[in-house]
Amino acid sequence: MRRKFALLLLATIIALSHQISTPESSHYVAGVVEFTSDKKIGVQRVQANMEAYKEIIASEEAKNVDILVFPEATLNTKSFSTFVPHPDDEIAPCDGENFEFFLRNISCSARTHKKYIVINLTEKHLCTEEEQEALNDDRPCAENGLSYYNTNVVMNRNGTVVSRYRKFHPFGETGINTTITADISIFTTDFGVTFGHFICFDILFDDPPLKLLEAGVKDIIFPSLWYSELPYLTAVQTQYMWAWKHNVNFLGAGGNNPNTRSTGSGIFAGRKGPLTYVMASTTMRKLLVANVPKAHTLEGPYTHDPVAVKSTEEQMLNLRLLRDFVDIYTTKLVDVSKKKGSEKLCFDTLCCDFNYELIFDDSLLTNGSDYFRYRMAVFDGVRSYYNVETGGVFSCGLITCPTDDLESCATRFDASVNVVNPVTFTSIKISGTFPSNPHILTMPNTLDNVILPIDYNKLHYEECEERIVDGESYKDITLELIIPRNDIRTFAIYGRNFEKDGQNVTTSGASSSVLASTLMFL
Repeated sequence: MRRKFALLLLATIIALSHQISTPESSHYVAGVVEFTSDKKIGVQRVQANMEAYKEIIASEEAKNVDILVFPEATLNTKSFSTFVPHPDDEIAPCDGENFEFFLRNISCSARTHKKYIVINLTEKHLCTEEEQEALNDDRPCAENGLSYYNTNVVMNRNGTVVSRYRKFHPFGETGINTTITADISIFTTDFGVTFGHFICFDILFDDPPLKLLEAGVKDIIFPSLWYSELPYLTAVQTQYMWAWKHNVNFLGAGGNNPNTRSTGSGIFAGRKGPLTYVMASTTMRKLLVANVPKAHTLEGPYTHDPVAVKSTEEQMLNLRLLRDFVDIYTTKLVDVSKKKGSEKLCFDTLCCDFNYELIFDDSLLTNGSDYFRYRMAVFDGVRSYYNVETGGVFSCGLITCPTDDLESCATRFDASVNVVNPVTFTSIKISGTFPSNPHILTMPNTLDNVILPIDYNKLHYEECEERIVDGESYKDITLELIIPRNDIRTFAIYGRNFEKDGQNVTTSGASSSVLASTLMFL
């Protein structure tokens, strides 16, 4: 009898050790995985990825994790897609035979280790005319009767599917379907936190991300396989500015392949700042873990170093990067021979004021060394996201260029150059008047020399109250550097204008540049 009681007590202690957070806890423990997919091919690749997932779930580092998030597109492929149960059916794939082996196995791991597990996979779904009609979707089913989705699957501590989200903005994903309207996928955990989730490219749009916020969600899950782009859209840079802007907890898990521009994972606590993050220069599989404050305790900044893996500027050259087409921006080169500058630049109707003070230490320039130039840059138009979609964008910022030529901006020196940092900005103030309505999103946007965001607690960002001008709403926005830095690569007010999404790409900014120069001359 005593032996049975002791075993029961031991089992209870083990079970409780996996659930350290309750609705009354001030925080929960989250894990996000930076993950390199296996290089094998076919089913062997899926098997290897699944085994690696299971090892991470069972690892000592994950022992106290309540919710564990894996990245996009690092488990299976369309050739090895699986059916996924609807959350309303309360099915644990661990108990069924209607699902592929990798989904069953991970469901069983969630149950064994008593964790919420979020995975991303390629889902197959039976498409019927009756279902399409019920959804008011007039798109025909495929000849084989299957639809394929890029899907997040959330399993609870019992391995039961409690939420499912199908990506609404695929990024050039051949053969992947979309739902007729965006899923608004929300679930509540046993530790009292309600999460919403979306995938990668979705973050640049209003639907579904902003719809989740409108529904009151304060904790976001974000699997991605992000292709980082200079100067405004590298992975952690994007995750941080979105989480900070909306003052939400944000769990971002990134697929890792620096050679194809993919890396970037992090856990962010809204205005408190980043808890931990990584931008990798090499392939890796790494679990990042943090105690995440409940949403009602988000005030007050953190002061610790959140960088999980440190890399040098030279090492980060191993991470290939895309380049935004900044050539059409209205720009002006910063004259580093002058200790201060004040300029007004306009693109179309958007005008921004730049005021800065700097120190230029030319003693750092020795034989073979070079340095980044700075350009003030303004844009208000429509860009292409690599012929996948178009979107309205605002930006007023300082960006860097290896030479005086605009064409070099948003690129980097190659590894043969000894890069030095002789330019120290002691102050920067960028201000502008931006349209203000529910379809406009504006945020601070920064980047340093190792492709990481500058701590927002070391700058000042302010959006003033809306004011009406000729019947239109506007707000004045200011971004200021308050601590001197010599490693700035991007320092900007960045925004999206969702009303312009789908419009033709802006192809010229020459007239805006002339107007800006003329106004400054006058």
